[in-house]
Formats: sequence, structure tokens, C-alpha cells
Amino acid sequence: MKPGRELDVKVAEALGWGVEEMEGDGYTVPDFSTTWEGMGELVEEARKKDLYLEYSHAMIGGYFGAACVFVEGEYQTTHMTDQAVPTAPHAVCLVFLIARGGAS
Repeated sequence: MKPGRELDVKVAEALGWGVEEMEGDGYTVPDFSTTWEGMGELVEEARKKDLYLEYSHAMIGGYFGAACVFVEGEYQTTHMTDQAVPTAPHAVCLVFLIARGGAS
């Protein structure tokens, strides 16, 4: 899925937020998938649900996303994106949806 409003709405819904469409303005959700500020908000919201989101640099360029949890005091990666994408916010959104079962 490409970064932008459609992905941002899916992320907001996966967070359990009520999403409302505004006339001519699109949806009223943060820019999770296109800005560092939006990504930061997602990282903090996911942490509240005991899901820790990370990104890493790909040697070929771009970013991978990872979702991690603590199990019996150990930090464990539970999900990763399977391919690199151009930006960290995009990678973090994708792995969040994968972890929540909402990736398409």
C-alpha cells in the first residue's frame, strides 16, 4: 500500500480511533505515513498498546519496519516488513498494520 491518506485512515482504524470524513478535506487523521511527526504519534500510540515499532535502514536504500513486544522480560520482534520502502514513516505504518492483522 502506498503512503498517504488511505494508509493513514487504515492505521487510525487499527488504533481503534473513530475516523470521520470531512467534506472536501478528506479524513481527519494524522499524516502517519508521510511525516516524521505522524510516525512519532503512531509509535507512541502503539507503545500504549505494548507494541514497539522500529525502522531500520536497508543496504539497498529505503527502510524496513519491525514490530516488537516484551515476552517474559525479553524484547522480541514479532513482525517485519518483507521489502524496503522509500521512507521510515511508510515502513512503520506498514509493519503496524501487519502486526494488527490489517495489512493488504
